[in-house]
Amino acid sequence: MEPEIPSHILVPEDPVFASKFRTVEEPLLYSLHFWYRGEIPAHQSDVVDTAYSSYGEVLRSFPARLRRLVWECTSGQSDHDSPGESGESGDPPLPRLHPVVIRQSDLDSLDRCCRMLRTAHREGPTNPLGEILDELGEGIDLADTFSRVLQVLRLPAPQGLIARSLEGRTSCGEHVHYCTEMIRALSDGDEFQQLAHRALYRTFDSATN
Repeated sequence: MEPEIPSHILVPEDPVFASKFRTVEEPLLYSLHFWYRGEIPAHQSDVVDTAYSSYGEVLRSFPARLRRLVWECTSGQSDHDSPGESGESGDPPLPRLHPVVIRQSDLDSLDRCCRMLRTAHREGPTNPLGEILDELGEGIDLADTFSRVLQVLRLPAPQGLIARSLEGRTSCGEHVHYCTEMIRALSDGDEFQQLAHRALYRTFDSATN
């Protein structure tokens, strides 16, 4: 088997993404890995364990400032300044995009776990794992949150945008398009949340006024 060749993807320095990414770890994967492993079948526990390891690998691929944002975000807010491209006061124009290297195998293991959790959530209390998800989520569909995070990690990014991001130059139409798709992936289905998400950035806020 040939060694896996990792490639760059873009990750937004966005508080909504950071908050949802944090939720995938806690309360979801951490709790399933440490507190509920004895309550779910071994084959499901193995999928969770592999995904939890892959989550750690993905998090370690993030730059330090993005990792800090992940740990500081609990409800879409951070104690630090807004994470955009500009040092100006007020809302930034767009979120900064970080090119990171993530192995396909790690994305695949997260996908496999997410599919298993979404199935369990649909089946509800008839599936022991579905009952656990309801308990952990306390009214939040954690499997859906997991799915939205993965959609962002799998957003296709033009090579030109990745190259400009590596150079610290991302002010372009492709940047706007990427961020539009990112917001859609995280907030689609909830018009108020989507509008609030867009309003974090001047580029989108001005477009709606």
